Amino acid sequence: MMSTYNDYAYQRELFNSGNFRRLYESLNKFVEKDAEWYFLRGLSAMKLGFYEEGEDYIKRAKYMNPENQEYKEAYEQYINYRDGYNNRANFYNNSRHRMNNPGCCCCCSDCCCCGDDCCENLCKLWLCDSCCECMGGDLIECC
Repeated sequence: MMSTYNDYAYQRELFNSGNFRRLYESLNKFVEKDAEWYFLRGLSAMKLGFYEEGEDYIKRAKYMNPENQEYKEAYEQYINYRDGYNNRANFYNNSRHRMNNPGCCCCCSDCCCCGDDCCENLCKLWLCDSCCECMGGDLIECC
């Protein structure tokens, strides 16, 4: 049976309890899709890893109800997170492209002139830093 009246109390409970899959699926029962529907669908999509879909839905909710502070904040928070992630990824990729010696993995342009042991140790540090960044951390800020 399809809902004709959009009461989101149950969906808010699902969100607050962290049951994002059930929230995502429960929204399929709604006939009318208002700003709240798009907002909750967007949040649940993001929590499930569907970031593009989530961004689209939250943006739509924000534009459908521009006065709603919750929608604005959620959208801005996601945009800031996404932009920060992109900036870190660009910095990481650009650091790798700036290397003068493609055989050396050092982040400094003249680091390989100090001997094989130095370069080997710096390569190990760079590798550890790269692994750390893949998991959201940062071992060495310059690389």
